[in-house]
Formats: sequence, C-alpha cells, structure tokens
Amino acid sequence: MSPLSFVRPVLQTASVVLLSFLFSGGVSAKTPAEKPAKGILWEVKSATNTAYLFGSIHLAKASFYPLPDRVQKAYQQADTLAVEIDSSDRNAMVKAMPLLTYAAPDKLQNHLQPATWAALKAYVGPAAERFQILKPAMVATGVMVGSFAKAGYDPAFGVDVHFITRAKQDKKQVVELESMEFQSTILGGLSDEEGDAMLRQMIDSLKNGDALRETNQLVAAWKTGDADKVVALLRQESEKDPGSKKVMERLLDERNPAMADKITELMASGKHVIVVVGAGHISGPNSIADLLKKQGLQVRQIKY
Repeated sequence: MSPLSFVRPVLQTASVVLLSFLFSGGVSAKTPAEKPAKGILWEVKSATNTAYLFGSIHLAKASFYPLPDRVQKAYQQADTLAVEIDSSDRNAMVKAMPLLTYAAPDKLQNHLQPATWAALKAYVGPAAERFQILKPAMVATGVMVGSFAKAGYDPAFGVDVHFITRAKQDKKQVVELESMEFQSTILGGLSDEEGDAMLRQMIDSLKNGDALRETNQLVAAWKTGDADKVVALLRQESEKDPGSKKVMERLLDERNPAMADKITELMASGKHVIVVVGAGHISGPNSIADLLKKQGLQVRQIKY
C-alpha cells in the first residue's frame, strides 16, 4: 500500500500541524528562485451567492507567493474563510494528540514489523527513539517533513496557513469544515497493517527519491493550474494496489460529501466564502467541485 497519495501536497492538515507542533524549528531551507504559483481556483454560483474554492498545498515554499491577482480578489471579496481545520488552534492540537500517540508503556515499535522498525532506525538513526510515542501516520509525516525541508518545503508556508493567518489579521470569520480531532481519528485509526505499510513505503520512497520526484510533479501541476493532471497523478498513485485505493477513498473521497454540504450551508446563509482545502479534494470525480455541481450549483474552474 502506498501512502504517497496523501502524504504529499495533499497531506492531512492535522498531521502536518501536529508534527510541526512537536518538532518545531529547523524546517526552512533556501531554494532557487521560482515563479509564483497559479494554483487551482474554482467559482461556485448559486441563484443568490458566489463562493470560491482554492486548492491548498499543506507543505509549500516561500517562492509560491505572492499568489495571483485573481486569487487575491477571491479572498478580498470574502467575509468568511472556510478551511479543513484551523491550524492555529493550539488547544485543538493538545486535545488531538492522544489520538495520534501511544500511551506508555505502549510504543510505535510494538505496532511495526521488525523489518519496518529496522528500516526506520537505519533511515533516521538515533532519532527513531523520538518517534516511539507517535503512531505510524505521524512518523511517516515526520520523516517526510524532515527530508522535504532540504528541498524548501515547509508547513509554515502552507497555503492554508497563509490564508488563516491573513484572515485573522483582516478580522474575517474562519470556519472549519472538519476538526483536528476528526482528522486525527482517521489517521490514528489506521490498522497496524495499514500503518506499517504506510511507513515502510514512505521510507523506501524517500530513500529512492520517488517521494520528492512525485511531489515535485504534483506541485508543478498545481502551480500551473492543471487540475486534470493533479487528479491524474493522485489517482495513478492510488490505483497501484487495493490498499492504496482504500486509503485514498478514506482520506479523500469519503470526506468530500460532508465538506461540500457545509459549503452549501455557508452559501445559503449568505456568507461570502473562499474555501481553502487540500488540492486533492477540489477536482475530479467525487471531488467537492463535482459534488457541488451535482447539487445543482454552477461550478467552473477559473483560468488566469
């Protein structure tokens, strides 16, 4: 089973946020100058209201900014920012931690195959002991964040973090479509088999360079606004085996209906909303955009 369908630019927000909370500092790196990102922006119209969907990259680079004028205008017209979770809520982080950690004397090693534990120790060295308290999804995130930092990827530059910080400065309302507890329940609830396979696959893909190469491909597609290619890359990854498909469904497809319903409710209440969620949620079959269209709303990707 491959974890790369979600432990990449569409990585679960809660896992990134909590990992940064536990192991803060030292994640930034200087990278060559790049063109600012376009990103993927959708317009959603009802009979009485208009909302915007913008795909987030949870691990991003400083060079992605400033975002295009069209995205800025979508933000400026909004009185409400809707996100998966409010990553600035430290109280929610603390409450969610038990869902993603083991209570002593239990520990990570007890839930991994010996070969996977050995691979983790070989990859991170003595730091492996720091991960003993964490469940596999958090550990996979931790080793990925540390490795990707060398390429300039940093949760501090995440698109959702950017908008949450800005919205609070501008006194806009910030609404959560989910909760950190909900996301942490999903990630912490993976079976031992699923968690072991995820972590082992992440370590292997980091060692052979596939994780960074595939992430760069996804990011390149997102930066140019190529929604179809983002979807194709994600689906290609998830179709490698039944386990990957199951995880993709749980972490993307199964969450989209509830988020789409909340967006509809916000629009019906008269809120002028910009929705910023993981890029993997907003395009393609069973995506938020697809579900909103099936509800009778007018949905189109804005090209710029």
